Amino acid sequence: MVQEKGKGGVLAIIPSRLASTRLPEKPLKEIAGKSLVQRVWEQAKKAQRLDRVAVATDAQPIFDHVKSFGGEVIMTSPELATGSERVFAAAGLLSPTGQADHWSLILNVQGDMPLLPPEAIDRLVTFLQENLARFSMATIATPIEEEEMFLSPTVVKVVISSRNEGLYFSRAPIPFPREATEKCSIVSPDSGRSVYGFKHLGLYAFTPQALESYRSADISSLERVERLEQLRVLEKGERIGVLVVEESLMRNSVEVDTAADLERASVNARGN
Repeated sequence: MVQEKGKGGVLAIIPSRLASTRLPEKPLKEIAGKSLVQRVWEQAKKAQRLDRVAVATDAQPIFDHVKSFGGEVIMTSPELATGSERVFAAAGLLSPTGQADHWSLILNVQGDMPLLPPEAIDRLVTFLQENLARFSMATIATPIEEEEMFLSPTVVKVVISSRNEGLYFSRAPIPFPREATEKCSIVSPDSGRSVYGFKHLGLYAFTPQALESYRSADISSLERVERLEQLRVLEKGERIGVLVVEESLMRNSVEVDTAADLERASVNARGN
């Protein structure tokens, strides 16, 4: 792709750690013959609008494993507390200048999405590039068609304005319908149908300046309550662009947090 003058292009980082309370050594778990981290890396490599893809880890077993399948990997400090900190550190380490602002955009491709469609990555990059006058950070969401998903505390929901701005993120069902109805009167822009709400997905794109501001800001009160990093951005009064992608595009994608998720991802991977 054409790179911005003086910039190193679009960099995608996959933060990957062994620590997981619900699924120990999650990145190395097998999904239909390949590890979770390998599948995430391979999906990102298929995207057309990325110039470079690398895994960032603090664990030697992950480092060695990524090397074994031919992936690019960078070792980062175990002292880094969040994925955004790890992504920012890796962006600097992978830059010839040692600075993250070498890159025009930096993506955080979360390491628990082994079947993330490359098209979703490409569309997010395009969305942010076309809206840099309005946003310096963007993410994706998909319509929620099922009440069970809308009510589940394991599913992160986002309320989106008519200008594609994320108004709030929560594990609670938002917006909560005051009157009992089959579905909220929320219209999905991809289909025009009424849906319960929108599911937030773990894919972010940043300008380097936005990522530095994001990772260096103090934990906010809402972030502490909800355990959602992106809320610190909203509490600072900044905007997050949200691209809604159709549910059909993300239908086979699974965010792996439990053994049951791992099995579902394996079934979907074998069906592709």
